[in-house]
Amino acid sequence: MEYVQELVKQTEKIPDKETKELTEEILKYFDLLHREPLSRILQAIERSYPDLKDTLKQDYTINKLLELYDFENTNFQNISKKS
Repeated sequence: MEYVQELVKQTEKIPDKETKELTEEILKYFDLLHREPLSRILQAIERSYPDLKDTLKQDYTINKLLELYDFENTNFQNISKKS
């Protein structure tokens, strides 16, 4: 997680304006491409397997993914409101 944050910070230091803007757009759309499907997956889990959410949140790697998309402290039911 820290490494991803460091890479994003490095993109802010790109001197060429076009390259910097392109990189920011790629990161933005990469985020959007994954955020909505992840939100829908978590909503489906909440509806069909409500007890599973606590197990998922205890998994370090899954929790890091949820953290990356700002879902770690969110009720799964409310995820779509954040996307």
